[in-house]
Amino acid sequence: MKVKSLRHWLRVGHYWLGVIVGVQLLIWLGTGIYFNITPHESLKGKLYFKTPPQLEKQSFSVNELLPLASILARVKPVEQVSLISLNQRPVYLLDEQVQRYQHDCQQQTLIDALSGEEVMIDGHLAEQLAKQTYTGNGEVIQTQKLSAPFDEWPKECNPLWQVSINDDLNTRIYINGVNGRLVGHKNDRTDLADLMFKLHFMDYLHQGSFNNPFSWFFGLVMLILSLTGLYWVIENLLMKRYRVRVKSG
Repeated sequence: MKVKSLRHWLRVGHYWLGVIVGVQLLIWLGTGIYFNITPHESLKGKLYFKTPPQLEKQSFSVNELLPLASILARVKPVEQVSLISLNQRPVYLLDEQVQRYQHDCQQQTLIDALSGEEVMIDGHLAEQLAKQTYTGNGEVIQTQKLSAPFDEWPKECNPLWQVSINDDLNTRIYINGVNGRLVGHKNDRTDLADLMFKLHFMDYLHQGSFNNPFSWFFGLVMLILSLTGLYWVIENLLMKRYRVRVKSG
């Protein structure tokens, strides 16, 4: 009786695991078709996007830059110094501790390389930086500073400036509140794309990654489904339930 009960529950479990896998496979298929028929610009919010302008060395003389030693002498010890462009001005980016990823919590200071003054990413500067990445005809209607966690950027740890545009897509531009880095554009079309990415990668905990507990669970379900299926194949072979019929011509 115990063997029959075990077989029964193995069969029931196999069927229900098949349902779970089948539903997720349908989701993968549907979202995969969506990704294939949707332009990349719509998926990534690139319709009104342009690359931020790079620092033009012709706009200043290297001799005009303050000596780095004089800057470092009056700040906390840093691990790395970079020369970046903010609104077409050379700025020293001081990393107190270098992070592995840009979305990690940054410990950075910005120093104007011409004046030596500390640069703060306020709403006005964030708006200017956002406009430099926008090619549409809309106007800025709101600029607000947000703190983590963010629904649209779940990996971001740093405060962000959200610059909202009144165009046909309701474009939202996000600027890093620590170093002025462009995080990206979002709009009405990316809202649907983000949902599709969440379903496709089973990111139901909103971690912004395919490496999440639901992926691990689904991998385990697939393994159990395969093992129980293999069990039934072996049992059918041993019980000679398979019949090979040869049709005569």
